[in-house]
This record gives sequence, structure tokens and C-alpha cells, in this order.
Amino acid sequence: MTEQLTLAGGGPDPFQITVLVAAAATTLVLTFPHLVAGLHALQQDDYSNPRFARWLGTSKTRLVHGRIALVYVAGSLLQIALSTSPAQSWVPALASTVAVFVAVRSTRRAPYKKPLVYTGRARRLLAVSVALAALLFVAGFFVVSRLAEAIGLAAASCPGLAVLMMALVSIHAAPFAVVAANLCLAPIQGSINLVYRVRARRKLARLTPMVVGITGSYGKTSTKYFTEALLESRFRVLKTRASFNTILGVCRAINEELGPEHQVLIVEMGAYRQGEIRDMARLTRPHIGVLTAIGPQHLERFGSIETIEKAKFELLESLAPDGVAVVNNDDPRVRRLANGLRLPDIRRYGIDTTAGELDLAAEAIAHGRDGLSFTLVERHGARVTVKTRLIGLHNVSNILAAATVARAVGVSLREIAGAIGRLQPVPHRLQTNTGADGVTIIDDAYNSNPVGATNALDALAAFETGRKILVTPGMVELGVEQDAWNEEFGARAADICDFVILVGTRQTAAIRRGLDGRGFAADRVTSARNLNEGLEALKGIVRAGDVVLFENDLPDLYDEE
Repeated sequence: MTEQLTLAGGGPDPFQITVLVAAAATTLVLTFPHLVAGLHALQQDDYSNPRFARWLGTSKTRLVHGRIALVYVAGSLLQIALSTSPAQSWVPALASTVAVFVAVRSTRRAPYKKPLVYTGRARRLLAVSVALAALLFVAGFFVVSRLAEAIGLAAASCPGLAVLMMALVSIHAAPFAVVAANLCLAPIQGSINLVYRVRARRKLARLTPMVVGITGSYGKTSTKYFTEALLESRFRVLKTRASFNTILGVCRAINEELGPEHQVLIVEMGAYRQGEIRDMARLTRPHIGVLTAIGPQHLERFGSIETIEKAKFELLESLAPDGVAVVNNDDPRVRRLANGLRLPDIRRYGIDTTAGELDLAAEAIAHGRDGLSFTLVERHGARVTVKTRLIGLHNVSNILAAATVARAVGVSLREIAGAIGRLQPVPHRLQTNTGADGVTIIDDAYNSNPVGATNALDALAAFETGRKILVTPGMVELGVEQDAWNEEFGARAADICDFVILVGTRQTAAIRRGLDGRGFAADRVTSARNLNEGLEALKGIVRAGDVVLFENDLPDLYDEE
């Protein structure tokens, strides 16, 4: 191999060295987009290597890699067959690389709905991934050259063949370089995370705000927003931002946003496994804990509804003896867990008064396209009528949860009623807007679940005029029950909708079965590969006066392009 890169006099061959460096650089350029794509997918999967591996097994990138492989294999065959001189040896390699470069550059995909966020962690991962890819190419080049020489291939063809082989390997190995980088940086990331947690714990100890923790399979984000609105008449409140419901997100909110002026900190607590909510509770030490509901959301990650129960209950178990537990008594699982709590102050809210005595109930509920109205009734008989522009019957429960927290800290019923009247829709949760074209959009695009999807369809049904159009990719992360839930969702949609646009042919197959099972007209169902294609189909259907429900919006990982 050494001889192949040197002149007869023993010095390096400038032509071959130059071409080798150019080939290595070009290969890295071709590999870089695949590294970025892998990092983007890893970030959307919370930097979980196992979940990233599952995505890779079903990803459309396999098709792109297959085309690249064909080009490079063809180039390798030409390399072996045609190369008779050192100069000729590079022609198939360069031609193949140019062909792949043009193909990659000309490949068009829909714009990402959620672009890669170049956080410090993402930048570190990308830098290490690039270094690993470069190291793989250089080391592999010399190994393949030696092997080609050892099996007796013409010396002239060995360098070019090595470039082709390692270009092919480097591009295909890009996702694994990202995984390897994630593994290499795990100790460093662990140390950084520990620093964040220590800083957050010390800041909380110094500022001592009253902490309200909120968890549940659904309803927790809306309850967080509503609780903030209902407490603002009495307190300076800080809530964790929309997606900051993990331990690191909570630490970031505390470290970057919590100040001495804040009297109340509202912390949304999400989880994908047992122990995560307990971890957040130990950090924040909430005085009030709210459990909104227990259901099958993220069932794929938890494995069973019993595990979800245990994970959500960690918040209430972590409350101090003088803490306040606020629980949804309408949910049988929550009610059973609350019955086992050893706390003197357990406050129950709900609509069903037959399930037990309630501290705060809702009566005389009315709902329609213009919002909700109902009467808040306390245990001792005090009552007040409230109205809100929020739609969706499930929001009654979310408002009740927030109102129960507000009453626990001394906000009057009158103040609560006024604040309820001023509530704004939570972004992407049954958020309505009627445009100048007379089309009403119901945006319920945030992470869907079976209960939320049913509530959204009920909200759509409340619109008495105009045609009803559903745009949805269905529900995911429901484990073995996913198809059954989606089929039921499709059957329910068939009873309400005039048109349905399914985003993702494969992942919406169960919804299609549900529609077909109810005899929904096939010409009123459109299947799209991605949201952009679905929006184009919508343009050809919608007209003034129609109501369009966008139910769920899956990450880019689920696009079927």
C-alpha cells in the first residue's frame, strides 16, 4: 500500500495524495447530512439510544442508503475491471462520489416541523460524530487497501477501491457514529446534568417558593396554565415552560427563570419510566401535588397501565406530611390511589358526585362552539357560575383542578370565577381560530391520547354548521393496544366527520379500518405521506364555513416519505 502512494524514487505521489485527501473530504461532506439527520432523530427521542435504534429499523433513510450502496458497488466493480494505472484507479471512485453527491443534493423532503436545536449537548454530539466518521474513513482506507493487496488485486486499483468501500461504509455508519458519540459523551453529560441539579437545588433552597407539582397521563399541561392564571390575582407565579417537564427541563427553568420575586413555582412533571417523577419531587419538594388522570398514554414505554399508575402516584407519595394532595375523583384509578394516601389534606374535585364527596364540583355544565359554562360548588355549599371561551368538556376537569389548587392557597371563589372568564386556550390544545376565509381551525396538535382524541372529536361535533374535516396521523406509543385505540378512533370519527385526511399511510391503517367498518365513504378519505401533503389535499376539500380539526402532530420521525 505504501508503494502505491509513492513515486518510483520513494517520494509521495502528489496526484494520489491530493486525490485521497479530496476523496476523504468529499466523503465527510456526504456523510455530514446523515450525521445531522441521525442527531435530529436522537434528539427527538430524548437522546435514548434504544429508541433511536428502533426508529432506525423502520426509517425511510434505508431507501436512500440502498441507492447509495448501488452506486458505490457499481463503482467498485468498474474499479476492479478497468483500472490498469494509478491515474485510472481514481476515475470510478470520483465518478461514483460525484453521482452520490448529486443524488443527495437533489433529494427533496418536506421541511422539518421541529428543526434540530443546536444545544450544547447537540453540538458536542455532532463534533464527536464527525471525528468518529473521519477516523473510520482514514483507518478503514488503509485496512481495505491492505486487504485488497493481500488477495491479489491489481495494485493500481487498490487505493480507489478502498475509497469507494470506505465512502460506502462511512455513509451507512453515520447513525452508528451518532450512537457511539452519545455513548462516549455519557459520562460528561452525566457530570453536566449533576451540576445543573445541584444549582437548581441550591437556588430553590435559597428562594423557597411554594411549589405546586402537577402530573397525570393527560390534562397536566392545561392544568398548569390554568393554575397559573387562577393564582396570579394573589401571587407572583412562575410555571415551567410548555415542554419543560423532565428533570433537566425543570432544572433549566429553575436555573434560568426563577427569581426572588416569584412566590409560587408550578412544575409540570412528565415521565417515561418509574422513578422520574419521584426524582423531580425530591428536587422541588412540592407543597401541593395534583394528579389529573391515569390512562394509556406512553403505554409503549411504560409497558403496562399498572406501571403508569405507580409512576404518577410518586408525586403524591413524595408530599410532606403537611402537603396538600389534589386529585381527580372522577378517575377511578386516581380515586383508588387517593384512598390509600396517608395525608390529612386530600382535596377531591370532579363532576360525578355519586363517586364520593367532593371538595369542588361542577354542576349545570353547558358547552358549545362558543365555550363552556358551569357552576362551581364547594363542599360546604358555596357556589358561583363561571363562563369561559374554552371548548371541550374535558376542560371542565382541568379548570376544576386549577380551582382546587387556588382554593387551597386562599384565592376566593369570586376571584377564581373572574380568572376563569379570562382563560385563554392552551397552545395546540383545542385552540380555535376562524380565518378570513370563514374556515374554523381547531388545533389539537399536541401529543394525543385516546381520551384527548375522543374529547377533540366531541368538540368538533359541537359545531352545528359547516362540514367537519379531520386531519390526523393517529396515536402512537400505545404499545400492543395502539391499533385497537386507533381503530376505535376511526369508528368514532366516521360518526362525526364529513372528510378525513390520514397522515401516514402505514401508521393510520387502523384508523382506516375503523372508518371502513362504519361504512365511511372511501372517496371522503385521503391518505398523505406527511403533513405537507395532507395540507395540499385539504386545500382541495375545504370551503367557507367548514371546521377543520388537526388532531395530533407526530414528530418528524414518523414521516412516511
